[in-house]
Amino acid sequence: MFTIFRLSMNACRECLREPVYYLMLLAALIMIGLFPYFAMFVFRQQIRLVCDSSMATTMLFGLFAAVLCSARTISREMKNGTVLLLMSKPVSRFAFVISKVCGILVSLTVFVLVCNAATWLSVLIAKDQFRLSTPLLYWYFGAICLAALFGGVRNFISQKSFSSNAVAAMAVLFPVIALVAQVIRERTLSDYIKADPESFMAADVLLPALCMLFFAVWIMGVISSALATRMEIVGNLMVCLVLFLVGMVLHYFAAQVFGTGSVSALLCTSLVPNWQIFWMADVLSNRVHIPASYFVWTTVYSALYCTAWVGWAFFLFQDSELARDTR
Repeated sequence: MFTIFRLSMNACRECLREPVYYLMLLAALIMIGLFPYFAMFVFRQQIRLVCDSSMATTMLFGLFAAVLCSARTISREMKNGTVLLLMSKPVSRFAFVISKVCGILVSLTVFVLVCNAATWLSVLIAKDQFRLSTPLLYWYFGAICLAALFGGVRNFISQKSFSSNAVAAMAVLFPVIALVAQVIRERTLSDYIKADPESFMAADVLLPALCMLFFAVWIMGVISSALATRMEIVGNLMVCLVLFLVGMVLHYFAAQVFGTGSVSALLCTSLVPNWQIFWMADVLSNRVHIPASYFVWTTVYSALYCTAWVGWAFFLFQDSELARDTR
């Protein structure tokens, strides 16, 4: 167990040290921060547009991050022979797969955490359809600059990884700023504005919907990890994109063709993850609280899918050729 923990942490650090990981997170944060500008001057739909766009950005960039992390920590080690060094030690193939998957999931958790905190801030920035919270907007992009400055100073002084330190700073700054801004907003707003769904969104409505994105990205990470045992990054990305697009519409078409609740429809939808389960945009637009039973059911659903794909990853890795580029 200690070996798996150490290998998982090494895999996580390897993912966070990748400059591409930081660049993808930076691109996602910039897009989420600009969505309040793009959603201005709409007819009482600003918060909904900001939420929908930010959640879609998190899911899509989470897919790219999952493929990148699995390709850098699994495919690359299988090609350059690093995995042979691990296999020469008392590390089984099962421990290798489990540790890599766990490390990838931790790095994806950090990615989604920062994006969700940025979404929370972006919703607070969208004050109403004609105004933005300018001070909070400055804090948003200032946090990005402070994180980059922290990473640069750490890299210059201690020769530490710029990417991992900048991401760590973002993981601290964005949730703290979002929490403080939420508390200040709730204390300064009147009861009328709190009741207006187009001027304010309560944290107990927004945060549960954002937490559902963790499950979606975790499933993406496990799927990409399984595919990384046999595919390079381009093939892995294409297959994951196909699974993502098919999973968004398969449930609807299966119900139309086979009928709702039929065995054939359930069989078709069980083969590909139903990403609509994790998409809570309609819930946010109606300001509905997600029931606790739905969280439990989604947790079980995600755990079953992750377990199945971990088993599939072990099966693919069991007979795969190691260190192909060294021969």
